[in-house]
Amino acid sequence: MTKLRVAVSGVGSLGQHHARIAAASERTELVAVVDPSEVRGREIAEKFGTSWAASLVEVLPRVDAVQIAAPTGFHHAIGLQVLDAGKHVIMEKPLAASLVEGEALLKALAQARAANPNLVAAVGHLERFNPAVQALRRLGFKPRFAEAIRVSPFPMRSMEVDVIMDVMIHDLDLLLALWGKPVISVEAVGVPVLTKYADLVNARLKFEGGGFATVTASRVARKKERTLRAFGENAYASLDFAAQKLEILRLVESPEGPQVLPEVVDIVEGEPLKLELEAFYAACQSEAGDTVPWPDAFEAMRVADQVQKAVAKSLEELL
Repeated sequence: MTKLRVAVSGVGSLGQHHARIAAASERTELVAVVDPSEVRGREIAEKFGTSWAASLVEVLPRVDAVQIAAPTGFHHAIGLQVLDAGKHVIMEKPLAASLVEGEALLKALAQARAANPNLVAAVGHLERFNPAVQALRRLGFKPRFAEAIRVSPFPMRSMEVDVIMDVMIHDLDLLLALWGKPVISVEAVGVPVLTKYADLVNARLKFEGGGFATVTASRVARKKERTLRAFGENAYASLDFAAQKLEILRLVESPEGPQVLPEVVDIVEGEPLKLELEAFYAACQSEAGDTVPWPDAFEAMRVADQVQKAVAKSLEELL
């Protein structure tokens, strides 16, 4: 099998792991890492046995695919550059910094696919690749109500965006995937604590067909919690993202009458980012690879935008 030649654009806290996985994969050759910082770029390049480049322009002719882990504000420009070169691309979430930029990327993707219909464009919503989430989806669990909580201490990064685009968007994408239906209304409240943006947000989503979800995201907690509780017809699912554990309780009929019984769910633990990237590599090589397509990621952005507007309205009323 011919190896997929890849470059990683942006080798910060997450990008270094993109480089690590690309360097170790049997499917890929890590041609280069791209970063404006020569010190950081050379450090990561040396660590993973590749070369450093300050600009993607000098690397694009030598690769088949690009992994974009640069800050969100650069997604639009880099994404357009990669598409113009006709290369496969996986973009870290969110797809873009704004809906306008997201729409421009989708338009550019459509144009690029006119020339190359097999072009793969994915977004790094890695929670979809959490083994516990994959197990839940394999079960075909259909929620009617769900509660997602994602809180952590302040990470001292992503200070240019609010907690919605930085953190909550993980759960917005996942809930959209689980429901398979659009969000038709949003209510939300939020407050800035450590930045000028909202650092704590609670949102209530209503889905087409009548389902509801509440989503809480905070980056001012003292400890991490990443959980999802979902309630369906005669069933309850409790998922711990960090521990990669899933518990299912079902209402069943027995000779003694109705009983609520636990269901054993076997989960093979794995690194979500690695699973995500290996699926991307497989898709680029025309094999089965379950990726998060750009239109899905844009829909998560659209809901995040609704949450942002609801939070802004709540803050106006508060003042």
